[in-house]
Amino acid sequence: MRLIPLAVALALGLALSGPGPTAAAPATPATPAAADYSQPGPYKAVALYGEWRDARRNRTVPYLIRYPEGVAGPVPVVIFSHGLGGSRGGAVYYAEHLVSHGYVVVMVQHPGSDISIWRNIRPDLNNVDRAALNRVTADPMVTINRFLDIPFALDQLAAMNVAAGPLKGRLDMTRVGMSGHSFGAVTTQAMAGQVYPNGRSLPERRFKAFLAMSPSAARDGDNDRAFGGVTRPFLSLTGTEDSFTIRPDESDGEVVAGRQQPFAHVAGASMLVLLTGGDHMVFSGRQEAGGPPRPLDDRHRLIIKAAALAWWDAWLKDDPKARAWLHDGGMAGFAGADARVDWRGPDH
Repeated sequence: MRLIPLAVALALGLALSGPGPTAAAPATPATPAAADYSQPGPYKAVALYGEWRDARRNRTVPYLIRYPEGVAGPVPVVIFSHGLGGSRGGAVYYAEHLVSHGYVVVMVQHPGSDISIWRNIRPDLNNVDRAALNRVTADPMVTINRFLDIPFALDQLAAMNVAAGPLKGRLDMTRVGMSGHSFGAVTTQAMAGQVYPNGRSLPERRFKAFLAMSPSAARDGDNDRAFGGVTRPFLSLTGTEDSFTIRPDESDGEVVAGRQQPFAHVAGASMLVLLTGGDHMVFSGRQEAGGPPRPLDDRHRLIIKAAALAWWDAWLKDDPKARAWLHDGGMAGFAGADARVDWRGPDH
């Protein structure tokens, strides 16, 4: 069987157990006031580290699951896929913010495109070896295995939800969202149903909605074909300086414009948050990798947290107040001049 040739733009996204449930009643924390979407919720995050073994692929997939202490469950689940050269340890601010509001967040680490490509030594973020990144992504199995890791993770989570252990009964597997940064956004786009030039797609139907940080356009330019069949809600988070690329034939302007193409072409509810002055590493890498902060980093991360929490409340908790806040001006008002917020689709 011929494997899928992937015509996608890949970009760097470097990053770097608790008590069991006491009851089976669903837990739905109260929706925060509009001004509070960026603020921490009432729950403390409990971290569960481990590895899943996929015997069929002879592959071990590390994970980090954070769940809210004191919430019996079941609660919605959000998966996060790291960027190229990253790990399950990235995007801490994003994961812990959601967990504090009653979500379970699962960080999946992808062998072959994770921190191991740097031999576990963090590179200088201002002088990344792009040739090394190109060598990794030249192998199509790196991408294919990445995509296959996500349905495999869903299967493992479903098993953990019924087996004895700290996650038993905590996971609402009917309310699951997919997210990721950069190469993880490419992975998110695949799960949403992006169609590739050969007509193939790999949609994962168990996800209700998607959030992509630094998404990528269709590499062949046919964004209508690539994203026109994506009907589930899709949030794109990027920035006006989100221009990192490993492709020498792409200009900064082309990359920045390309990251907005999924928003413009998906058929379902679609939202864009474009951070003014936001670059590639604000989403998951700079703080975790110890890089020097940029002046707007803290403000941008508040905007990311507010958008993400309201997005997941809207689609995983079916909260009409969160949805209205997103598309009726609440999110745009919160972002102010620090981000452009656009909404399109059937729920506008």
